[in-house]
Amino acid sequence: MALWREVNCGEWKATAADISQDLDLLQVQHTIVTAFRFPLATSYSKAMREGEEVRILRKDLAHLVPWMPSLEQTVADIPEDAPHWDFVLFQPRAEGMVIAKLALSAEWPTWSKKQARAARLVCAEYDYDLREFKNETRMPFDVRLPERPKARRLVCGQCCNDGLDEMERLAALAGEPT
Repeated sequence: MALWREVNCGEWKATAADISQDLDLLQVQHTIVTAFRFPLATSYSKAMREGEEVRILRKDLAHLVPWMPSLEQTVADIPEDAPHWDFVLFQPRAEGMVIAKLALSAEWPTWSKKQARAARLVCAEYDYDLREFKNETRMPFDVRLPERPKARRLVCGQCCNDGLDEMERLAALAGEPT
């Protein structure tokens, strides 16, 4: 379970720290992490919104049931193979491939295609939804454009030769043998 709060949410909403204090009082194990959500439809900025998310693992949700009996059936209905918190991707580097994780809000697996596109979770080349891990040739790779090396750009493995071409390019720039 995850409760997301936008950074500086103001005095009218409980912050992640406020929720954490309540969970500490109830002796429920939890963590607070930085997590990003897609921009609001009415927002002028198209940047992801930064927030904090209070996360409770499935095994720890049972500690909430004495205070919220109605939660018992909901916890029982959570599938064992539910998606994990992080969106995993591969980053080609001169020295080899690195596995990285994006800190998105816990609801990222259920975002619509439009929301996933706003969060840049679709292939930049073919608009393939990179959240679908059914096809291993379509795994997500962070292959940045040379003119924008600091801007994340996700493409599927088919578009980037599984990152091998980018690793060779970066190794050549660094003067390292591949």
